[in-house]
Amino acid sequence: MKTKLRPRQYGPLRTLSRRLTPTRLTHWLGIRAISMAPEQIALREGLRAAVAVGIMMALALTLQMPLMAWSAFAAFWTCLVDPGGPLVARLRTLLTFGTMGTVIAAIMSMAAGYGPVLAAPLLAVIVLCCGLSRLRGATATQIGVLAAIVAVVAICYPMPPHGALVLAGLFALGAGWAVVVCTIAWPVDAYAPLRQACAEIFREEGRMTRRMVIPPRQGMAGISGARTSIGAYRREIRSRIERTRARIEILSPDAAGSQTRAVLLPTLEICDRIFVVLIAFEHAVLLAPPSPMTRRILRHLMVMLERAARVVGQPTPDTMALQRHIARIDMLCAHENSLYGRGARTCAMALRDLLSTLSETPRQHPVIHDGGRTAHQARWRGWPMVLRHAMRLSVSVLVAYGITREFSLPYAYWAMMAVVVVMQPQGVITLPRTIERVVGSIAGGLLAAIMGVVLPMWLILVLIFPLAAATIALRAVNYTLLVLFMTQLFVLVTDLVSPGAGWDVGMARSVNNIIGSLVGLAGCLVLWPERRGPALATQVAEAFIANIRYAVMATGTHEAEREKIEQARRMAGTTSTRAEIQCQQTRLEGLHRSARLDRAEQILFALRQMAGMASVNWMERSLSPSSAEATTPARFAQVMRQMEWPEIVSPPHRTLPSLDEMAAMLHDMTPVGEDIRTS
Repeated sequence: MKTKLRPRQYGPLRTLSRRLTPTRLTHWLGIRAISMAPEQIALREGLRAAVAVGIMMALALTLQMPLMAWSAFAAFWTCLVDPGGPLVARLRTLLTFGTMGTVIAAIMSMAAGYGPVLAAPLLAVIVLCCGLSRLRGATATQIGVLAAIVAVVAICYPMPPHGALVLAGLFALGAGWAVVVCTIAWPVDAYAPLRQACAEIFREEGRMTRRMVIPPRQGMAGISGARTSIGAYRREIRSRIERTRARIEILSPDAAGSQTRAVLLPTLEICDRIFVVLIAFEHAVLLAPPSPMTRRILRHLMVMLERAARVVGQPTPDTMALQRHIARIDMLCAHENSLYGRGARTCAMALRDLLSTLSETPRQHPVIHDGGRTAHQARWRGWPMVLRHAMRLSVSVLVAYGITREFSLPYAYWAMMAVVVVMQPQGVITLPRTIERVVGSIAGGLLAAIMGVVLPMWLILVLIFPLAAATIALRAVNYTLLVLFMTQLFVLVTDLVSPGAGWDVGMARSVNNIIGSLVGLAGCLVLWPERRGPALATQVAEAFIANIRYAVMATGTHEAEREKIEQARRMAGTTSTRAEIQCQQTRLEGLHRSARLDRAEQILFALRQMAGMASVNWMERSLSPSSAEATTPARFAQVMRQMEWPEIVSPPHRTLPSLDEMAAMLHDMTPVGEDIRTS
């Protein structure tokens, strides 16, 4: 029986983005540290920013005040810094940025008026302080980045004291106007991004289920195809679960609210429970093609997961359709005692718990009060890395400032802005960010230059609205898209207040962004370079140990150890994902034909198979608990003896095994080692 869904459950842009963004492309970008999250399109936030920016620009043109473009920039930056969440926390963030930006704009513009001898050291100090803001968390980091951008733009507007105060006043006007629009005139659903992140996990699990329904000759044929499919979906789902959990945990207990910790964290745990079942299913599908009844179960499970995604993504969901699908799974699998039947009933039970979580009142859920303290301690433990990043950032901004002055580049602040936004504490993250910034800047600059030459002034003003909307709406989707639209927005705003520039503005934007991006990348590589992360063999060994631990605990541990098994399973998935990403990054460095790299990928594929087998065993034992204590299988006991590993919950006594040693141990662990043997 087909059910109708309310048409407003999906926005047209979000639906279109999912259709135009293939899952394979998302997985391919993800392993290369390039994020693509089409579910995070924020149309209402974008329209709100368009109103805030567009009205300021209309006033600037009406009053014939080119300097009032600062009000438009301030409004845009204020909308960009809005973190979402409870109103009190948002107001605190917006007002903090508005105050800091006003003060920094006045100080830097005034200092620039006295010459670079005073302005350059002051810029270095301000950027250093902004870089240190990372010690106070994600929201403070965003404030610090945008405050540093205000500083590098203001230094390019040298003015006497009274002119600097006027500039600061215009900034305060734009920031204050954006605060009014964001918090009073046009409020939005503060928790929509987190709900959409949880919903996308269910969709990704539905895609993983659909992959199992495809016949082997079309889908997972051969070792290479199986390896790609297993790694891609497991890596993507595990990464999404951990990223979403981290985003929720960032919120302090007083700001978390009942709808975040009390609902979204249990939702994540339900996603994790279903993920275990899907791993077991995937392992079984690799061993034997699914029967017609199994395909029917998988198709119903796929539809049920999609319905769950729709329910989770809505603030006030209609759960009737999901309840019908849960009942249908129960009826279909009532007398099905196979792995698939019992697993499908487990998924149905998990989604029934989800419905119970959504229906309960917020005060029925306990609020965790130590998350904020734990996150605070973790941030301060990383202070050496933050200090190194702040010093790099300060020096690199000064280098970009010197280059632009030496060559008299117009719109020099774009080069320094690129340094601020491209540089990250880890160099491995800075490289993809640099590539995205350069690509977005070149494409956006060319498009804006064409529009600036061809289009009349009134039409350019009209385009400010959709460009501001697209920039904010896509900020959490993909960084390249953000830069693409933001470049067009900034170039056209500059063109409005400086008519006749034409191609010059777009070309200057592109060139300066390339210069700044390269300076930022060079700063990460040259200035106080961090130690390289663990070598590939080390990361594969950590994944090997984590997966062995999970397999032993899932196969030979009593049901009372469920919580420890959950932790071991998460660690196995996380370490395998890290090692796979390191493999891909090693390939990007040019080692395409390395036998060592091929061996590492074979080991990781075998470990994924081992995790699937362990999930099957754990699910079997969970559904049919026994009072007797299970014993550790002989193949795992042999590995533990070789590793001098008396207690599975503790690290092994001997050093980490080499790739050849791991391959040899997996070779002896039938049937897991079959792929290593035949490769």
